Amino acid sequence: MAHASRHCPAPLRSLVVLALAGLTAAILPGPGAALADDSSCRTGGPRPRTSYGTAEPLGSGTVRTYAELDGKRPVAVGVVLTRSALDNLPTEMTDRKRCFDVNGDGVIEEATECAGGHEHILDLPPALLALPGMPLEWSLLNWQPMGHGPVGVYDKPHLDVHFYLQPKAERDAIRPGPCGIVINCEDFATATKPVPPEYLPADHGDKGLAEVGMGNHLPDLTAGEWHGVPFDRTFIYGAYDARITFLEPMITVADLQRTEAGTASGKCADIKQPQAWQQPGWYPRQYCVRYRGDRQQFTISLEDFSRR
Repeated sequence: MAHASRHCPAPLRSLVVLALAGLTAAILPGPGAALADDSSCRTGGPRPRTSYGTAEPLGSGTVRTYAELDGKRPVAVGVVLTRSALDNLPTEMTDRKRCFDVNGDGVIEEATECAGGHEHILDLPPALLALPGMPLEWSLLNWQPMGHGPVGVYDKPHLDVHFYLQPKAERDAIRPGPCGIVINCEDFATATKPVPPEYLPADHGDKGLAEVGMGNHLPDLTAGEWHGVPFDRTFIYGAYDARITFLEPMITVADLQRTEAGTASGKCADIKQPQAWQQPGWYPRQYCVRYRGDRQQFTISLEDFSRR
C-alpha cells in the first residue's frame, strides 16, 4: 500500500489568468501538477516551484530532469519525457560505449560483452542541487531495447532511471573488464563489498549484478519479478565500496503504455527504507509514474521526501 501523498499540486481549476490592458499571462502548473487525486491534498498555500534540467534528445522527443520544491523542502525529483520520446527509439541492444572483449577473441559480442543499453547523462536542476541536505548529484537514464539480465527477470524493453548520490567522476572511474556485468575484476570486488545492514532495507540483496560504469545493483528479492511475476516496474538500490550510490526506478515500456491508457495498477509505490542513511539528508519514500495527457508527458519521479 502506498503512503498517502504529503503534497498535492493545485488543481487545474486554480489556473490563474491575469489580464491587464489586453495583456494575458497564464501561470501553469509543473509536470506533476494536477496529477494527484488524493483527497488529503492541501488546499491552501503557494504551489511548489518547478525547475528543470537540460533537455536531451530521446527517440523522437526529449527527456530532462525536474524538481518541485516547496521552499527548502523537495516535493518531487524526477524525469519528464515527452510522449514522442517513446517513438523511434534505438533498437540495437546497446550504444557500445561500455564493452570489453571478455573472451579475448578480438570480437565484441554485443549481447555478452557490452552493457548499459543507450546512456543519457542528465543534469539535475541547479535549484535542487543548492537545496540544503540534498544528497542527489546527477541523473542517468538508460534505454534498454531488449532489457538486460538476469534472463527471465529484467529482459523486457524498459527504462532505467538512476539518481546518483555518488560524484559522476567516481562513477566514470568504474572500469570495463571480464567480471560481473563487463566490469573490471578489482572494481567488481569493490562494488560488491557488503553495505552495512543498517543502511540497506532487509529485502534488498546482492545478486552479483555489479556493472561497468554503474556499480552493484541490489534489487528487492521479494519483488514479483524474482518469483515468476512478469516485470513491469521495480526499485533498486545501487552500491559501490560498501556505500549506497544511486536510487533506481526501472519501468517497462509496457507499463508506461498502460499508464498512458489509464490501466496501470497505480501511480506510486513505496520505497523500502533502511534504518539509517550513510549521508544524512532528504530521501524519498515513494517512486511514481504518471502520464499527463494535456501535455503529452510522462514523469518518473521520487516523492514523499523525509529528512533523515
